[in-house]
Amino acid sequence: MPIKNYLSSTHLAKHTAATLNSLESGEIDKLIILKNNSPKAILMSFESYEAMEEEIENLRLTALALSRIQDFDPDQTISHKAMMDKYTK
Repeated sequence: MPIKNYLSSTHLAKHTAATLNSLESGEIDKLIILKNNSPKAILMSFESYEAMEEEIENLRLTALALSRIQDFDPDQTISHKAMMDKYTK
């Protein structure tokens, strides 16, 4: 990862507003926050975080769908008509 993506916690504390502006504007995608030269946290824009969360959820749902397809047993299914008859009374 490029060095510009690393930021000390001290620098972050002193330049919080500028750092947040850089993230919000898209100038920087994400920052790894260092404390005592060791990675401690990742800072990213809220927009990037939401996109990441959505992608993770899509991957989770895809894995679930693929798992269900592999385990699909047509003999254990219920028809749409049977479901409607049972739950729309």
